[in-house]
Amino acid sequence: MVKVALVGLGFMGKMHLSVYSKLENVKLVAMCDVDEDALNLKTRGGGNIAVGDLDIDLSRVKKYTDYDKMLEDGGFDFVDICLPTYLHADFSIRAMEAGYHVFCEKPLSNKVEDAKKVVDKAKETGKLFSVGQCLRYWPMYTEVKRIIDTGKYGKVRYAEFGRFSMTPTWTWKNWILDGSLSGNAALDLHVHDVDMILFLFGFPKSVRSRGIMERDGSISHISTIYSYDDKLVTSTGGWICTDSFGFNARAFYILEKATIELDISKDPVVMVYPDDGEKYPLALPDGDGYYYELKDFAEGVERGELSGIVTPESAYDSVKLCLAEIESVKRKEEIEL
Repeated sequence: MVKVALVGLGFMGKMHLSVYSKLENVKLVAMCDVDEDALNLKTRGGGNIAVGDLDIDLSRVKKYTDYDKMLEDGGFDFVDICLPTYLHADFSIRAMEAGYHVFCEKPLSNKVEDAKKVVDKAKETGKLFSVGQCLRYWPMYTEVKRIIDTGKYGKVRYAEFGRFSMTPTWTWKNWILDGSLSGNAALDLHVHDVDMILFLFGFPKSVRSRGIMERDGSISHISTIYSYDDKLVTSTGGWICTDSFGFNARAFYILEKATIELDISKDPVVMVYPDDGEKYPLALPDGDGYYYELKDFAEGVERGELSGIVTPESAYDSVKLCLAEIESVKRKEEIEL
């Protein structure tokens, strides 16, 4: 049994809280948020994915509005940080310096230099650290990766990724719409697909991006071509869709001997179209990426070693690649990597 302190009770904090109620090897012992209404789960809901059951007995969970006081009191094995992006690096470093393992929500940071500081601190302290790049655990993506890795249908020739959302208006003090704090959609939302591209194909040689720029100079929708020697890879994503549209994510893969379509608005979510044989739906395990990532991290804390599916370095790389794409938009030119 491992004990966790959950920091930040906004949309993602509530999502993690729901997951912890399902994990038998995890005990929530502390929660922290500067907003007492959020801490007591009295704030309004929000998010682009439905949060699970929150009918949870929190009577024995210690509640804090002071993060340093919580770290000082201790009584837990790891800290789960679900704060706004611009706080990730600082709060992660403080937790590791205080002697705790850390699970931090994505992206690792909105600045490359701060992301590097976290990676260095994890090495220095020897504490287990991971980031919520949940697509590496989400069955609809991981099962496609498994097919690609087996080579059953040959190599990938083309892959495209898309992520489309209504504008997020549910965050604390609307921090997410301030590009200097969140990186806007080009980082906060788009980092999911960027991380999956890195997970599947590694670093591209270069990126060429275009985007829709807002008044503060940040990018609310971005489209990128990634340069690889043996395949064409593209992605697009943003949060300028109407509220009535909601949210959708999709991916499309053309392999040498099959085409694979992933679209969360369809049922089945993933269809495989082989060259030889009938099309078929891809069987997917129950559960989502949030469940599997937190389960994996908690089990890693129990045994003293993480699985390595998401590493501090891979989380750093995702931030680095996203920010290179943003730079490509601003400079209107290809960025070599």
